[in-house]
Amino acid sequence: MIKLKLKLFFIFLCFCQWIDAYKQLSKGGFSILTNLTEIEAQKVAQDFLIPLLVPRVSGSEGNLKVQKYIIDHFQTLGWNVEEDKFTDSTPIGDISFNNIIVTKDINATNRLVLAAHYDSKYFEPPNDGFVGATDSAVSCAILMDLAYRLDPYFDNRDPNSISTTLQIIFFDGEEAFKSWTSTDSLYGSRHLAAEWENTYVSETESAQNKGKNLLNGIEVLVLLDLLGSPEPYIPNFFPTTSWLFIELSKIEARLYNSKLIKFTQHEHKMKGMPMSTSLEDVSYFDTDSLQSYQAHIDDDHVPFLIRGVPALHIIPWPFPDDWHKPSDNATAVDHSVLFNLNNIFRIFTAEYLDIDPTLPKITTKKN
Repeated sequence: MIKLKLKLFFIFLCFCQWIDAYKQLSKGGFSILTNLTEIEAQKVAQDFLIPLLVPRVSGSEGNLKVQKYIIDHFQTLGWNVEEDKFTDSTPIGDISFNNIIVTKDINATNRLVLAAHYDSKYFEPPNDGFVGATDSAVSCAILMDLAYRLDPYFDNRDPNSISTTLQIIFFDGEEAFKSWTSTDSLYGSRHLAAEWENTYVSETESAQNKGKNLLNGIEVLVLLDLLGSPEPYIPNFFPTTSWLFIELSKIEARLYNSKLIKFTQHEHKMKGMPMSTSLEDVSYFDTDSLQSYQAHIDDDHVPFLIRGVPALHIIPWPFPDDWHKPSDNATAVDHSVLFNLNNIFRIFTAEYLDIDPTLPKITTKKN
């Protein structure tokens, strides 16, 4: 216990250097990144979510189609795409898995890592049509749209911030095939964390990176899961990333004050809430939750967390009512929640990476 507390303390000290570096977007940059037409706002659902709403159990044909869809999207954007393919033993036999890792600037020293799992849960026939809309197609769609929206502005950065890039991981094999155990779950994240722990940076011009493994370059792992249902209440699970959780709540407040938060039909008609409803009544980020700092939910962040990677776990508690039910389909998605979360994470990522559309583009001098 003492060793664990010391480890967390040292992680916190390391994080102090990034707290001061986090800057809010300019008013102009905030306006540009949130000023979407209705058609643009619907793109995350129509272009990114709908193609993911198929059964995509690890090793299945549907899973392979979703892999191709994700890979094609990022190759079109010109991002570096890596595949972490492996086979593992499961309660239903040997299964092929494939983690997809996409990186904007493969040569950057450090990475902000956003992640979600793209596989859907296995159910035996005739109940094998589960599409896992909130678990976790919505999270994947948000990450795909986020990359699409921010990609044109990566050159609009403070030159002092370019050592950190954005990396997105789409984990395969998060779901258990039978019942959740340490060996029947988290197949992809367990494999990738172990691989990166034992993969060292050997060729680099950066003295800072020499002698480090691939986990060392992760500043924080932000894992999205079970998002998209009405009224999500997301606790603040980890003290070491509490400051980032607070930044998310601040972004939500700025969107609310700018009248950019959409209220759901459920909130208005079922609760009779007027438009003057206070943010405290509808906030997703629960800073007063009894679950604060109670990091008990096993998920894809854990194999990285136990190896010293700071984690921010974005998952509602309690879980959505449709969790692991056939009803977790397109009808389970609250599109106002999807719209709001999409805005929140787009602004969060831009601010963390110091991306601002109003800044001049970085120009590289030719030798």
